[in-house]
Amino acid sequence: MFKKEVQDQFKKAGWFEGRNVKQAFDKVKGFDKLPLFLKEFLYEYGDLEVKTLTTFSEGVLDFKALTKGIYPIENYINKSRYYGNIFTFPIGDYHLDSAALECDGNGRVYLSGDFPCLLSNDFKTGVEKVILEDFSNTLQWDPESKKWVDEY
Repeated sequence: MFKKEVQDQFKKAGWFEGRNVKQAFDKVKGFDKLPLFLKEFLYEYGDLEVKTLTTFSEGVLDFKALTKGIYPIENYINKSRYYGNIFTFPIGDYHLDSAALECDGNGRVYLSGDFPCLLSNDFKTGVEKVILEDFSNTLQWDPESKKWVDEY
């Protein structure tokens, strides 16, 4: 279960106890290749557009991105990311920053836009941070040193 304020945002977006959109995601090409924890999350919370708790603008984390075809899974599983030479999987689309929310097979969560960021080393916290608009302790990818750093 997520933090109360995060779970409240999911409820406002249409989430309810026992929700399951498995049929919609099982139709997405390559979905079977995603890690089990990500599939389970998307079965329950996928296909929602969740408003983030921002004070200056209206942000949305769009968990419909996979079923809409915005991020083809095949593009992710066939080529490692330029940051960290890792393979990531799409979770959703963060409209406020025009960035993809991604995770790797270990559950680390990344925001991949103009400046890739490592949001969290665990999946739940990473999703919560975006919805709460909490970017504390976030690392940025330094393309020169090819390392995650506080700032570059």
